[in-house]
Amino acid sequence: MPENRNEARTLQVGLIEKNPFLALSTNEKEVERYEWVAKVYGNVAPAVVGRDGNAYRILSGQAGLEACAQIGIKEMPVVVAQVMGEAEQMKLALLLTTLREGGGPLSEGAFIDALIMQHGVTRREIMGLLKKSKSWVSKRQSLATRLSQSVKELVKGGVICARTAEEVARLPEEVQFAFASVIVRDGLSKTDAGRLAGLYVREESGTAVREAILETPLSVLDACPVGAVARRVDKRGLAERLAGSAGFLIRMAHELKGLLAKADPQSLEMVCPHLRKLRVALVDLKTVVDMTLAGVSPGGHRGGDAT
Repeated sequence: MPENRNEARTLQVGLIEKNPFLALSTNEKEVERYEWVAKVYGNVAPAVVGRDGNAYRILSGQAGLEACAQIGIKEMPVVVAQVMGEAEQMKLALLLTTLREGGGPLSEGAFIDALIMQHGVTRREIMGLLKKSKSWVSKRQSLATRLSQSVKELVKGGVICARTAEEVARLPEEVQFAFASVIVRDGLSKTDAGRLAGLYVREESGTAVREAILETPLSVLDACPVGAVARRVDKRGLAERLAGSAGFLIRMAHELKGLLAKADPQSLEMVCPHLRKLRVALVDLKTVVDMTLAGVSPGGHRGGDAT
């Protein structure tokens, strides 16, 4: 066990430097809770700070520090952690962040990325420090390196969870907010978000599929079933589901038409069995659509054999 050289004391609020990494996960609601506690009970929540000469930087308790500054409290109790060097201070702040109830995933990601990229700390060392897997460390780092600022705000506000944001981070930055928005709109689970993100980044996925993922993701999930169906709340009515499915089919039809126009004879020969099945299915669908447009309920209609 290391020698206990930490010091409990009271510091002037103005002497404590805020931590930009902790700011990523500090929201106004959290600050307001500290303000309420401080107004009723006084400043009873000590912070942890690191010392470098005569300078102090917050390592845990940034919301409390901001609350003190906003309501005019001049002093706050702190524990001065005697850790030497910026990298060691960042390690301690990261560890305290992961211990905090509720966590601060954006801060965790920023600390991890800075330790790796700026201070030469290895992923293995961080894995040992946090008792986390390599995958967990990499995904947390992606929140700092790949997630757009607009989606970070959604995480910070609790609109989407960190695990879902890790899936969003797999997509190009310019479409991340649109993808996160439909996740919220359609009540998609983290598993659903992962399936859609994986499909989006596949090289063979065309423009039509990617557009459908960003506009009607539930229709894409319906068209790409897996063995274990993900639990999700389908918030769409029947009319909306019909419109989404029709739009998805239209996009795929346009894409298939373009691919067929560019296909060489050998490729066409290989896919002929699939095209024959598709033709039977399209004829059957046309019959149902014609009946529906004519005002005849197709409920009793049975599809043909697509073999």
